Amino acid sequence: MLDLEKDTAKRIIDALAFAIDGKKSSAKSFEPYPYENLADYGNWGQDNNDSKNDTPRTKALLLSYLILSGGRIPLRGIELHGAWFRPDKWVAGALVKKGYVTVDESAGVFLVTASGWAFVAETLEALSNLSGPDKMP
Repeated sequence: MLDLEKDTAKRIIDALAFAIDGKKSSAKSFEPYPYENLADYGNWGQDNNDSKNDTPRTKALLLSYLILSGGRIPLRGIELHGAWFRPDKWVAGALVKKGYVTVDESAGVFLVTASGWAFVAETLEALSNLSGPDKMP
């Protein structure tokens, strides 16, 4: 569990969303208990998820999930101090379809892949107006 309050988590999510998309995130689902019904990825309802493009929302939420989870995103939600944050179902499904995360059901987590980390690097470089390590100070 992170020693992180729900209100602080919301600020982090909104700050990333605003920096990337120019608006706060609407995808901030919190509950006092884990999302037990989502422990099985089959319950995430991805049959109609036809996401094909990387969107600003996808970028902002993936960064939020990584900051709040450390790279292993629990299917049942990210445990904070007194709350559980549920990753957005549609975004999580898009991340799986794009190959940015895989599902490890035995561990109950989404794991970021090498291409997912490259996507994170690309997103952060764009935020900082860098085009590669040769441009870093």
